[in-house]
Amino acid sequence: MISSRADRLAVFLTAVLAAAPAAAQSPVPGAPADLSAPPQRLEAPPSDTPPAANTSGSGPRRLVPAERSPQPSAETEAERRARLLGLTGKSGIEIDGLTKIDDESVGVLTTNDGGLGLEMWQGVTRSEAVGLVDALPERLSSAALREAAAQMLLSQAKAPVAVDDAAPSLLAARARALIEMGDVDNAERLLTAAPRQGRPSGLDVVDARIQVVKFDNARACGLARNSAARPENDFWQRLLIHCDALDGRAEAVNFGVSLLREIAGDDPALVLLADAIVTKQTIQLEKIDNPTPIHVAMTRAAKVDLPTSVAESDDPLVLHAAAIAPNLAVGGRIEAAERAVPMGAIGAGALRQLYQQVSFQDADLSNALTRAQEIGGAAARALLYQAAVKQNIPSARAEIIAAAFDVAREDGRYHAAVEAFRPLMDRLPPSPELVWFALTGVRAYLNLGDVVGTDRWLALLRASASVRDESKLALARVQPLARLLGAGDKSGSLETVFADWRGTLGDGPDVSQLMALVNGMFLAVGDDLPAGAWDGIAAGPAKSQVMPSPVVWFKFRDAMRTVTRNLPAEKPLVIGSAGLSGVTRISQTGAAVRDVPPGAAKAISYALQAAGDSSPDQGVSVTYEVVGALKTLGLERLARKLAVETLLKAGL
Repeated sequence: MISSRADRLAVFLTAVLAAAPAAAQSPVPGAPADLSAPPQRLEAPPSDTPPAANTSGSGPRRLVPAERSPQPSAETEAERRARLLGLTGKSGIEIDGLTKIDDESVGVLTTNDGGLGLEMWQGVTRSEAVGLVDALPERLSSAALREAAAQMLLSQAKAPVAVDDAAPSLLAARARALIEMGDVDNAERLLTAAPRQGRPSGLDVVDARIQVVKFDNARACGLARNSAARPENDFWQRLLIHCDALDGRAEAVNFGVSLLREIAGDDPALVLLADAIVTKQTIQLEKIDNPTPIHVAMTRAAKVDLPTSVAESDDPLVLHAAAIAPNLAVGGRIEAAERAVPMGAIGAGALRQLYQQVSFQDADLSNALTRAQEIGGAAARALLYQAAVKQNIPSARAEIIAAAFDVAREDGRYHAAVEAFRPLMDRLPPSPELVWFALTGVRAYLNLGDVVGTDRWLALLRASASVRDESKLALARVQPLARLLGAGDKSGSLETVFADWRGTLGDGPDVSQLMALVNGMFLAVGDDLPAGAWDGIAAGPAKSQVMPSPVVWFKFRDAMRTVTRNLPAEKPLVIGSAGLSGVTRISQTGAAVRDVPPGAAKAISYALQAAGDSSPDQGVSVTYEVVGALKTLGLERLARKLAVETLLKAGL
């Protein structure tokens, strides 16, 4: 019985593509694509694919400056730490006087490129700060919340003073939180900014986990051998077994397996792989229960095919490792990457490269729309991506992209597809010939939280609305989302936007709840509702909502009260945010990060804990408070992005 998406894809690839020739350079006209053989390496994207800097994934963006000035070769460690902290001679702070606290304060974001400011940890102790970071959710389904978490963890900020040498490391906690979220790239960037000498021991395990995912066995094993730190989890023990197997030390492997059995129980797959590495015997691995990145690395070392079921894992690091593993069939790698992109665990550029690795015949590419309907799934998206890359006519390329989005939506892979096709969509010129694509474009960019892209296609939709009834209807349906995101014509009244949108709604049982949710999200970002916004909305019966822990909830509210109480009085006032009776005093500049108040990290941490997976079922009251809190704390762009995500999940 075939019970998983990955297994179904594997069977399809084996059965349908068995007739494909082994040599890709000798295609048989009309033959189906060969998706079964794992590629040896990832080829560079074609010239039509933008550079990696413009192809980041959905998860936290790569929040780093575009360029870094070269540093003198004679730079000392103290000078390096000062530079990373943004401390120069002009600041009046002596470089040679930097103390151990500066090691904990490093980051890759300043206030000029998304950082939350040097004072964001104000008002908490070192232990409290570490506790707040450790409590961050490991799985955030919201791209806006993942970005907020990354901004906090990557920011340069004065770390709270440690009362003694035994105080926990905030820097290590920040790196650990990033890797637990699956954000490999940003975790590695934070490690790069960390001190080279005397760095906290907690960074070693993060470093080792990154190297395991990247299959850098030499560095990972060096860290395992040299690190004195041994956390309570079984990561180090598994890694040592892997390293001993690589060295051919059978007795050490057996001893390590015995220790692991006492710590975590039996792991048959690890034992089998370790034996295969030591003996260099060929084995077949049908399945790995509870796979880890170390399992993936060991299959590569043992030259064993990775089971396609590994792509079903919910661990973002496993999905990242599987997506780049050459010993997994390309269909499984695509499945892993398509699941990892919405988690923020891998960039969309990797998915685009995987789409390019699939072998298709010229006949398939020239008839991509028909063939995609026939094969469906990840194979169809790969075919359509390659066809779109080769297509130079904008209208034909738009038709291919729209078809790819339809296939992806059916499979629950819409967001991954939008991320993957984004560079191709960016090159489409909004023109009268593409009016039919305008709604598709607006929807895609709304899902990305991209104001500029939304504006481009919304303008085309608005222009055609005066002559096309279908464009007028489409415009009415998407205008509330665009307005909430901060896109579109802001000179028009919100009352008109609401009236036009309500005119497109039917009389279904959920209409009142949807209208109430729209009203609530506009209130949360600080927009005034038009008169009559609540007219015709039935209150309905009381509804149970999933709420966070009372401890987290009340600490969140208390942290927000503290932050708003300490805001400078000269700031313009904005009434009503985060459910507080007071006022916020954040200037409304519209920037991505406006004046973030001192002590904001505590409030952001509790907001992320309260939000959880941020779905409407999690509780509209919670989402309302978190959106309002982000707005209050100066993260208006993320507040609006979260509000739009909430409405999209609710079905708007």
